[in-house]
Amino acid sequence: MKKEIIIVTISLGNDGAERILTELARQWVHDGHHITVIQTSPNRYGNEYTLENGIEQIEIHTTSSNKVVRFMQEIIELIKILKTRPNATCLSFLSASSFILAISSWFVKNRIVFSERNNPRKVPIGWHQQALRNFAFRFADALVFQTEDARSYFAKSVQERGVIIPNPINGKLPPPIEGEREKTIVTACRLHPQKNLPMMINAFSMLADEFPEYKLVIYGQGILEDKLRAQIKALNLENHILLPGFASNILEKVAPCSMYVSSSDFEGISNSMLEALGMGLPTVVTDCPVGGARMVINSGENGILVPVGDTKAMYEAMRSILKDPVLARKLSQEAIKVRDKFPLCKIAKRWLDVL
Repeated sequence: MKKEIIIVTISLGNDGAERILTELARQWVHDGHHITVIQTSPNRYGNEYTLENGIEQIEIHTTSSNKVVRFMQEIIELIKILKTRPNATCLSFLSASSFILAISSWFVKNRIVFSERNNPRKVPIGWHQQALRNFAFRFADALVFQTEDARSYFAKSVQERGVIIPNPINGKLPPPIEGEREKTIVTACRLHPQKNLPMMINAFSMLADEFPEYKLVIYGQGILEDKLRAQIKALNLENHILLPGFASNILEKVAPCSMYVSSSDFEGISNSMLEALGMGLPTVVTDCPVGGARMVINSGENGILVPVGDTKAMYEAMRSILKDPVLARKLSQEAIKVRDKFPLCKIAKRWLDVL
């Protein structure tokens, strides 16, 4: 049976949640479902992701400079739209849009589904925003979590309506590189404290003298860019650690690299980690809450997990891959199998069972 699905989001910025919703929407419309994406504040966080042809797009434009008035305008406009589509299921990934949708649900008959995309103990930041998120979740007909640890944070009434669905592998991944890889260690993420990039930079600096032919490239943008550049300059590694910014063709950039690294203090399930594994990159990531990495990686088999905040352990894991081509090849061959475990078509179908 074909479904009508309305995705409510703040904007189509450059974060992982927006990437996943665009991937799911693409698969659903390809399968013949009617998909609408409503942006309540277009371009507030950028507009990096584009939607597939055939997906209806609606933008809510508010007129007030007052935050409270603007919030009420967004709710009123959303209610007007939903009243014309009572049979549609509404889905929100982000806490701000979930709160707007929760209030709107008092006045409409639509089925409501929310999803937690990060560590609920850390995101959103601040007890008041977390309280609003928890309040909104009370009004969901169903909730989707990435890991069991994320679900366990919430009250029993929320857990009982929750299901676990991991992130999908990007359906447009290029094939794994054959032959020799570029001497580049890579990551792609927001330049944000959550990602603990200073630790990654310090770990790489411990490798630099022994492996001077290698570079570390950190794709992304964010509030820490100036501090990271200052750290790199202080280590005299400007020619070895690069911050090229956001890359729309990130898969092409990452595919030929020698290694993927993530130093996050917490994550849901990292999209860039899944993509790196799927392209066969030997991968080193922190075993961080809420357990997304350990759901995917069996350390020493298809990647290497290191403790959160442990610079020396990250250095040693990276060094072991560079020193041992046999290990690197083994990790690469096993990592590719993630494509079969989390393909977009199967993950999108599991979502439809909830919607």
